[in-house]
Amino acid sequence: MNPIQRAWAYVSRKRLRSFILFLILLVLLAGISACLTLMKSNKTVEINLYKSLNTSFSIKKIENGQTFKLSDLVSVSKIKGLENVSPELGTIAKLKDKEAVSGEQSVERDDLSDADKNVVSLTALEDSSKDVTFTSSAFNLKEGRHLQKGDSKKILIHEELAKKNGLSLHDKIGLDAGQSESGKGQTVEFEIVGIFSGKKQEKFTGLSSDFSENQVFTDYESSQSLLGNSEPQVSAARFYVENPKEVDGLMKQVENLTLESQGYQVEKENKAFEQIKDSVATFQTFLTIFLYGMLIAGAGALILVLSLWLRERVYEVGILLALGKGKSSIFLQFCLEVVLVSLGALLPAFATGNAITSYLLQTLLASGDQATLQDTLAKASSLSTSILSFAESYVFLVLLSCLSVALCFLFLFRNRLRKFYHLLVNTLRKSNPNCVSFICNLKAVL
Repeated sequence: MNPIQRAWAYVSRKRLRSFILFLILLVLLAGISACLTLMKSNKTVEINLYKSLNTSFSIKKIENGQTFKLSDLVSVSKIKGLENVSPELGTIAKLKDKEAVSGEQSVERDDLSDADKNVVSLTALEDSSKDVTFTSSAFNLKEGRHLQKGDSKKILIHEELAKKNGLSLHDKIGLDAGQSESGKGQTVEFEIVGIFSGKKQEKFTGLSSDFSENQVFTDYESSQSLLGNSEPQVSAARFYVENPKEVDGLMKQVENLTLESQGYQVEKENKAFEQIKDSVATFQTFLTIFLYGMLIAGAGALILVLSLWLRERVYEVGILLALGKGKSSIFLQFCLEVVLVSLGALLPAFATGNAITSYLLQTLLASGDQATLQDTLAKASSLSTSILSFAESYVFLVLLSCLSVALCFLFLFRNRLRKFYHLLVNTLRKSNPNCVSFICNLKAVL
């Protein structure tokens, strides 16, 4: 029989041992593929963060929350290398006939007026797809579309806010300006054109608007009507660059315009990325430790189990050698036995690996500072990524298994086979003195 036939005969005959080896390979393959999938997704998130971080910068007033006119920054718009400028306005609005999502906060206040209750955080802009919370995947659009330039009285809301109030696409939601600076704020009804999910970096001040679930996005023009501004006001002007590699140089040119003396500051959205970048680094460290631990434990388990089983097959190896089978043929048989068992573990390991991936996302990233990363990695962990990682994991597992077999074959059989050789020689000499040539052949092989 050739090595494949002998390997299949052994695997099919020793069912219990094959099943134990099947379980070890299943756990190893599932664990390795889950780690590689998440590590690849983590890398994708890092690349997306870098691209998002270097596509734009914003100019704001040094005093937090202060608004200004976009026309005040005409000198900045003349700098070459800037693609366009987008007005942004951040404020707080009060829900009309709807309830904000509530929850526990680290800050509790009992001095809130009616105008400060049941409020949401409103960000007004022309194109919501370019907002840093979406480009960093802190927020992900689940239904509908993004806000576009030219929209009027359109809004994006969080899925939790929609669930609490029974809202869906194309429903209306009313917002009141509350205590606007102009004192001429009014109530505006917005049409829901998109519903998003996710979590951003939260800073608690005791208001319901602190929660990510109470974040809304509206078109910029309607926000001016909501606040009753006679002249368009912005809280930030976002400048998009033509080449992301030149963003730092362009920012230096802007700083040379001495905007700081006029009460302005230039910044990239580093704060918006701090939480998710730290989460990426922390999770990457965990995955690396988990992967190395899995490999060490798996290799140890394979070597231990294979060494115990192969130790019992010394006589089988000796007989095969006596029959003229080469060492390479026997080693190939042992490797094929492991490969045949591993083939049966492919589909169960793929399903188990995906389950482990989901479990890690839902448990390790379900709360705390890493909650922002959960939806981000889930979105980055595509089917193609899982299949590619699984294929790499299987190739690595086969190599690890063959290496384990080689170590067992090298260290365990050498001395035992020599003892078996001397026992066989003495037996043959006593039974048949004319078998000298056969003994010499066996000695040459060993």
